[in-house]
Amino acid sequence: MENINLLLQNYLLVIILVLLLLLAVLFMLYKKQGKKLDALQAKYDFFTQGDNKNWDELLTQTLTEVRAAKAEMQEMEARQQAMREQLKGCVQKVKLMRYNAFTDMGSDLSYSLSLLDENNNGVVLSSIYGREDNRTYAKPVENGKSTYLLSDEEKQVLP
Repeated sequence: MENINLLLQNYLLVIILVLLLLLAVLFMLYKKQGKKLDALQAKYDFFTQGDNKNWDELLTQTLTEVRAAKAEMQEMEARQQAMREQLKGCVQKVKLMRYNAFTDMGSDLSYSLSLLDENNNGVVLSSIYGREDNRTYAKPVENGKSTYLLSDEEKQVLP
């Protein structure tokens, strides 16, 4: 016991310096952990929006909202696809060409008009304007071609 007392007396200054150094290191670690805790508290406040909800409630609510949004998005995609399929049969391509059918007439009063869907199915309407009368023709079109003989102007309004 006497040896320990003697040893402590001889190295008391060194022991105190080591303990002070250890205390300084522990204080720096404490401050560092305090900063990390403050950052975590800020994140927690962000996620809970300042309310005192517990994490289970918050995560359950968020997951429920995400699942509802996902289901709504899938429903909207299905509706969009159905509308896309429906639009395939609607008129999407319209082209008009005015021309002078007879050389002795003044203006471009005759016309050819194509009304086609996505698959180039539809109709070509032509109106031939003359001094005495006006004639209108409708010719069906399937896949960009008609079973009827087409004039040059009617061919020009087809894709």
